[in-house]
Amino acid sequence: MSRTFDLAVALPQDTLYTYIIPDDMITEDIVGKRALVSFNNRILTAVIIRDNPEPKFAKLKPITEILDDKPVFSDTMLKFAGFIAKYYMCSLGEVLKAALPRGISPKSALSVTIINMPSDSELINMERKAPKRALLLHTLAEYEGDVSVSKLEKQLKSKSITVQLESLEEAGYIRTEQKIELKTKIKIMKAVRIPNLLLNDEIQLRHILDSLDKKAPKQSLMFANILAESQESDRAIIIADISRRLHSDASVVKALNKKGFVEIYEAETDRSEQEEEFSKLAVKNERELTLTEEQKNAVDKINSKIEERIFAPFLLHGITGSGKTLVYIHAITKTLETGKTVLILVPEISLTPQLIDRFNIVFPGRIALLHSRMSAGQRYDAWRSVREGKCNIVLGVRSAIFAPLDNLGLIIVDEEHEPTYKQDSPAPRYNARDAAIIRAKFENAVVVLGSATPSLESMQNVKNGKYELLEIMNRADNAELPVIKIIDSFDAKRNGEMRGAFSKDLIFAIADRVKKKDGVILFQNRRGFSPLTQCSDCGHIPTCCNCEVSMTYHKRSNTMVCHYCGHNFPAYHTCPECGAEKLQELGSGTERIEDELSEALSELGLSASIERMDLDTTSKKGAHRKILHNFATKKTDILIGTQMVAKGLDFDHVTLVGVINADLQLYHQDFRASERTFQLLTQVSGRSGRSGSKKGEVIIQTSHSENEAIQATGRNSYKMFFNYELNHRSTANYPPFYSFSIIEFSGKRESDVIRNSSGFVRYLPKDNDSIIICGPTEPAIPRLRKNYRRIITVRADKQKDPSGNKMKYYLKYALEFYEKNFSTSNVKMTIDIDSYSSI
Repeated sequence: MSRTFDLAVALPQDTLYTYIIPDDMITEDIVGKRALVSFNNRILTAVIIRDNPEPKFAKLKPITEILDDKPVFSDTMLKFAGFIAKYYMCSLGEVLKAALPRGISPKSALSVTIINMPSDSELINMERKAPKRALLLHTLAEYEGDVSVSKLEKQLKSKSITVQLESLEEAGYIRTEQKIELKTKIKIMKAVRIPNLLLNDEIQLRHILDSLDKKAPKQSLMFANILAESQESDRAIIIADISRRLHSDASVVKALNKKGFVEIYEAETDRSEQEEEFSKLAVKNERELTLTEEQKNAVDKINSKIEERIFAPFLLHGITGSGKTLVYIHAITKTLETGKTVLILVPEISLTPQLIDRFNIVFPGRIALLHSRMSAGQRYDAWRSVREGKCNIVLGVRSAIFAPLDNLGLIIVDEEHEPTYKQDSPAPRYNARDAAIIRAKFENAVVVLGSATPSLESMQNVKNGKYELLEIMNRADNAELPVIKIIDSFDAKRNGEMRGAFSKDLIFAIADRVKKKDGVILFQNRRGFSPLTQCSDCGHIPTCCNCEVSMTYHKRSNTMVCHYCGHNFPAYHTCPECGAEKLQELGSGTERIEDELSEALSELGLSASIERMDLDTTSKKGAHRKILHNFATKKTDILIGTQMVAKGLDFDHVTLVGVINADLQLYHQDFRASERTFQLLTQVSGRSGRSGSKKGEVIIQTSHSENEAIQATGRNSYKMFFNYELNHRSTANYPPFYSFSIIEFSGKRESDVIRNSSGFVRYLPKDNDSIIICGPTEPAIPRLRKNYRRIITVRADKQKDPSGNKMKYYLKYALEFYEKNFSTSNVKMTIDIDSYSSI
């Protein structure tokens, strides 16, 4: 007997597929489990969604295997994933795939086993006539049981051994078979423990330590540490880890084992718990701090909703340095007291090591990290620890919105305005901030969106009564907002008061802080040395062969690099077009800023330790934390960086922040450019003067001092900027009054892209008062990664179409006819709902 079920497969096809499941595989909780299925001659992983007693088709395939003992997706998570798929116009299978850690899905692999070893004479004959086959057999003989083909190819340093395998199998020497194996597996390692009888015998333990102290000090140190760790925690003590920490080796543990003092066994290890190499960036338990009246008011309102166990969305608008993290800590504490779990979303994990340390001090051993910089094994182990209930707090980037937390009571979205919460590619192209609101609804949880510069969409939701606003308008610890000085770069240049990218005022302010040993942060949101190199004679500008953008010169590596596709080549110092040696390096990146500052300080008789923090200097594991540790401990005097220095940093000794060029993002082809500029400038300004004992200063250099975003930053006035920008967006029919979506077409041949994009737009309504259609047009970068591009923008009036369902109906209608009449494999089409794309 058997039954039929609908399954979601991780393919870009918005449909479920029906399969047969035998009765002996069916359990009460089968929905939400993963299964292996045969699909178009491939073995794929699918998720069981629902029972289907009346399938449409008579001929159905059975599933191959059930992969899980218990569901990986609860009913609530399946509903949540279904909403995300519907809203962002992708398949349920794509959403469920994104919700699982990399490497959890099995893969198909060909394995080989020796079934009949040839005789010595046969082997000698084979070595003479077919040496490759003989070598393959010798290699196979080294293994017990079967071995994968990929492993054999790696050992033999051969790209393909298919011919040899076929010959040996035909001769009856080997057997090959297709096997399904996990990409990422549980890691088992040698561990050590003290026997229970001995662990409970204090007299005997003291006797062993005394004896080892006299005869074997290395063994004494090891035994004492094993004992201490055993008494503190019941976690497995991995021999390799404890040996590394004590600068010892495994032989010491073996000697203790031989004496009967410890036992060696195999234990599952959690790779996600690997420690950082550098010191922590936070030392105090902030839960012990006294709340200000504004903080207490926010905490009381949030906690009352947590106790009621109902859905409640809050927007926490707290100026920089106001103590939003302390509010989070008290809300998390209350949630855990009610027996519920917590999800904390941050925009980028690499930018927030200090925040992670602050939470870890308050909630030790209770936090699981989920982010893309973890290895597949680390991410898998962290995901399992959450699923098994070992950790009741998850801290991660946007993908952590799918964390398998049961009984979720609180979601915190820190820096909710950040564009990195929006997934651009691949599908699902969701916004984790908006998804947090939806998941909280499904879970009956409280959600707190926190920011010093809330997005216009979130603040508009406050005006519309969707969110409750909580405000903290004063800094903690009696600190004051920094004094902000705006320098007009044009005037300074005209008056001879600029030295390269630095104004006289900024140089003198930096010199003053260097003398006082105060910290300085300089912000330039462009890495490399020079973003543009131009021949003075013929005007030639080196551009990327894959993208229609100029190459950026990186002085340290002496290379020209495309910051979109990564293409690079050695920098040339003569023009390839005319041979002239007059190449100008125009503009300034962080490398150039570092060089110019070092020279300027040297001319003043000063020397300072300067470090850069950008994508180039933080690519290695642990580099970001090391740079911040050096700055926190004052080994570094001046920190120069891109937007990495604009948020998540809280250092008492920083009294000066300098913005080298505030205009870099101001006039991008993006309707959010002004908002993004205001947010970045306000955030980086907030790094200064966070201690009540030291006054902070900010110097902003700009060629557009009259711009509203610059003016609002100078006055520390979010309200001023919000009112101006909201009025502008309303007039121009942009969010938050209209939703904004992009349909992109890309392909190797420009003519195909133009044809397909023009074909799609034909099926969109021409005269409709609820949507505005623009395009197809060339985007800011017409060719990217060797692909020509065209885009169609669709704006939907939120008053006439608040849910966006009408717009999606029109898009689905157009998509159906497009796929019938124009769709080809030569052109890729993507639909990005609520797009944040600016290129």
